[in-house]
Amino acid sequence: MASSLSVVLCALLGLLLWGGVGWLLARRLGLLGGLSLPLAPALGWAVQNALALALAQGFGLSLWTMLGAALAIVLVSLRRGVPTDPGERLPAWFYAAAALVALAPAVAILPKFTEDGVLLGAAIYDHAKIALTAEFIRHGIPPINPVFAEPGTSPGVAYYYLWQFGAAQLGRLTGSSAWEADAASTWFTGFATLCLMAGIAFHACRSRIAPVIVLLACATASLRPTLAMLFGEAARDHVLLTSTGLGGWLYQTSWAPHHMASAGCTVLAALLLARLAVQPSVRVALVLALVVAAGFGSSIWVGGVTFALAGGVIALALLPVARPGWRDLFVIGGVAAALGAAALVTPMALEMVAAGRARGGGAPIILDHVQVLGNYFPQPLRRILDAPGYWLVLLVVEFPVAVVGTAFAMRRWRHLLPRHPEASRAATALALLALCSLLCGWVLVSTAGENNDLGWRAVLPAILVLTAAAGAAVAQAWRARPVVVGLVMLLTIAAAAPDGASLIAGNVHGHPSDQARQFAQAPAMWEAVRRHAAADDRVINNPRLMRRVTPWEVNISWALLADRRSCFAGHEMALAFVAMLPERRLAIWEQMLRVFDGVGTAEDVTALATQYGCRVVLLTAADAAWSRDPFADDPRFRLAEARDAAWRIYVIGD
Repeated sequence: MASSLSVVLCALLGLLLWGGVGWLLARRLGLLGGLSLPLAPALGWAVQNALALALAQGFGLSLWTMLGAALAIVLVSLRRGVPTDPGERLPAWFYAAAALVALAPAVAILPKFTEDGVLLGAAIYDHAKIALTAEFIRHGIPPINPVFAEPGTSPGVAYYYLWQFGAAQLGRLTGSSAWEADAASTWFTGFATLCLMAGIAFHACRSRIAPVIVLLACATASLRPTLAMLFGEAARDHVLLTSTGLGGWLYQTSWAPHHMASAGCTVLAALLLARLAVQPSVRVALVLALVVAAGFGSSIWVGGVTFALAGGVIALALLPVARPGWRDLFVIGGVAAALGAAALVTPMALEMVAAGRARGGGAPIILDHVQVLGNYFPQPLRRILDAPGYWLVLLVVEFPVAVVGTAFAMRRWRHLLPRHPEASRAATALALLALCSLLCGWVLVSTAGENNDLGWRAVLPAILVLTAAAGAAVAQAWRARPVVVGLVMLLTIAAAAPDGASLIAGNVHGHPSDQARQFAQAPAMWEAVRRHAAADDRVINNPRLMRRVTPWEVNISWALLADRRSCFAGHEMALAFVAMLPERRLAIWEQMLRVFDGVGTAEDVTALATQYGCRVVLLTAADAAWSRDPFADDPRFRLAEARDAAWRIYVIGD
């Protein structure tokens, strides 16, 4: 199981590695008037990871490429120039408070030890990608698909994996497991984005109220539970669609920190574009390229689709207000940064393009605005009202503190930042990023998976910008009308607090499961498997094993504990990682289920040994095939180890 001590060690290394180089780089760039410390974690993470990944693709993932990337950033940061002194800085207590708030999503990833066994948080379902982090730790770059292998299919990974690569660096440098590195990286992502939002808010108004509002906004969540308490769940669900998949900082960082990290990269990229407009330089363009590449590498939906649209709009808006006489250099720098980012992400992008073709289907993105209202409104009136309902109802319900707080500044958004040209350009860039982000979430729908991942994640840059704007706007309005502003924000925070408290409680206590005791015994089982499986061997187990440990079925014990590749890790994992037609994926899924249900044919069992590259088979007492063992009398399978009433491990080909 993951050790809390190892998680802390990884987190401290992340602060040193990414926060240290980010601080030096932010000081040299002079973003936010030189307010470098709150930008450091997000900036250092983006630049070091993008550069380390590029180096690893050429020279392999090693101590030299990981630390070499950091050293290169340090050398660039120490070149001539005098860093800007921002004067007043964020108070030290904020960083301590941000570190505590960032524990709320990170604790969802840790195991919860109880008298009945080990529980997992619901969010661990989306962290089954820990298997990919383990692949990086074992074998480095380029990654071999840990989920599935078959002759004729691409051995690569059809997924955006920079965030998992970053976690793997922590694992390699500390000797920690992928699970521990993932939990630490989740905390670091939360801490970095909190600092980024608070830094922008504080720079806008120089008030210590601003970072407090940021923290409160991120510790709260949706109004849905409060609406249910006031009007009843039936009435609420009658008026509003039950769920749209949207979620605020707390939910998204718990479930999908890679998308949140990508959103942080888009905010940094907007600030860098504004900086490029007033100070065109090779250094700014290079950093911009690395940050954009990091955003794409962490999320094709946020750093790819959303920023591709927003970045072009921001650049066009900044061109007329670029520093006089430097517009040509701004264009050249912007184009160079775009080409540099494209070159950095090409290997990953080609794999995803090939995967899209292999999966078949229609267009990966379609136009269709979000459904908001419930069946209280008849069709087709409901679909007509859904369009404004997104802006007037859904955003307020899902992101109440950020939206209500920002409303204080709607008439004077240009004055959120100090009144000088560079600050105005930064305000314009951030405002356009937020607007494009919300527009993408409103009308774009992804069809590549079972859910609208694009719509769910596209709004994340707007969440970061609006939360920062809310902090600044409330702090400014507080000075003029403290009673009114204080009362409005108190009511809003109180209304959004129950859902935030519920999410935090779920992260802390975990998902109740009658398989908690079985999962507590899983580490010993997978340790036994590793004794008989080499580092590059593939193992097969029942993909539905311990399926009730998580709220939705996923091969979670393999993903967290196996530290080995799988022959077929399950339908959910294959959907994310494997370039395969849906019909073929479903056929293999059903084939594996037949084998472990004890009703597989001889051809099904043979396929494990000859078609899917399986080397080791894990059969457990929880599998229906335990009493109808299809491997016991097959000469291709040798029983390597067994524990009575627990598991049997077969080795193929000896």
